[in-house]
Amino acid sequence: MYKKMTENNRKKISFATIEVIPAENKIILSGEWTWVSINENILNIVDSINKQNWLIDGLEIKRIDTTGAYFLHKLCDCLTQLGSKVTAVNLILEDQKLFDLTQGIQLEKNSIVNEIVHQTAIEKITNLTVDFGHTTLQLISFFGQLCYTLATLFKREYPLYVKGIADTVSNAGLKGILITSSLCFLIGVNLTYQMAPQFVTYGANVYVVNFLGISLLREVTPLLTAIIIAGRTGSAITASLGTMKVQEEIDALQTMGISPVRRLVMPQIIGLLVSLPILTMLADVASMFGGMLFAGPLLGIDFSLFIERMQGNVSINNFWIGILKSVFFAWIIGMVGCFCGFKVKSSADSVGIQTTRSVVISICLIIVVDALFAIIFKGLGIK
Repeated sequence: MYKKMTENNRKKISFATIEVIPAENKIILSGEWTWVSINENILNIVDSINKQNWLIDGLEIKRIDTTGAYFLHKLCDCLTQLGSKVTAVNLILEDQKLFDLTQGIQLEKNSIVNEIVHQTAIEKITNLTVDFGHTTLQLISFFGQLCYTLATLFKREYPLYVKGIADTVSNAGLKGILITSSLCFLIGVNLTYQMAPQFVTYGANVYVVNFLGISLLREVTPLLTAIIIAGRTGSAITASLGTMKVQEEIDALQTMGISPVRRLVMPQIIGLLVSLPILTMLADVASMFGGMLFAGPLLGIDFSLFIERMQGNVSINNFWIGILKSVFFAWIIGMVGCFCGFKVKSSADSVGIQTTRSVVISICLIIVVDALFAIIFKGLGIK
């Protein structure tokens, strides 16, 4: 604790002092026990104190703040660690209140630390399981609330916030076209490069069209587009709502009788429901174009043959299945992003934590839902 002060200020300050009286088993504290007036080496005197019972007399302390109270607690702790015992700490009434208040906080923190340190592996797993179950129940409850809000969306007394939808479509859709299309184009190129040697080995060059049409349109493009939007837009939604939560803007909306779910959440979800399927369509075109562009030099398949083969052998169901998935993915991204945004507490660190959780939970749910779709379509015989 380093303090810079002028010589005049030093003369005005009554520095904190500790006087040990062994004959009376008393430690007398005097001066100002504040941040400015306490020397960080003031407790070095404790090292020379004998092991016995001590009375700490602080009645001569002129002024004390939380820093001084901290050093008082630290003095008591040092004496205890050296084998001595503090029989009492005498302070004036106001100082005693501050001392007791800071002592309660210190004990609470120590108990929390000790609890965390001494947790066994089973306790940690149990706590994680309970936290996972609690979060799952809250997310299901939030999903039900969104469904109810969506069902009552067009009532006259609850106008729809159209500007919020337009902003979401612009941020998630228009500004996301370049990144999603570019990456999906590269995925099409990469798959063609990777699979070309295999098709050439078996003399089945034309089947690269079937492979790209089914894998890209049905699985890869919708999944990759949703993951990109989850990391790009889902995190932005969480950060935006979290910042509003920290600044108490959401509380202000509730005070004015405005539903945060209807005003803030539904425009985000509807905007994603509109923009993500369109992004998926454009990404489909970009990915297939990437595959078609490099199928010629690698496999000898020109554009006309590629398109003809695609029209005759790749079912349109693959395209519509990908679009259907993107609708569900959009709902997941918007729901989880808003859910984590509302979970932010009144600190900047919480915004970062919930933003990370939003992306992780969204991606996990997207993959789980994609697997469920594969099982359902397999059971229904949809190809």
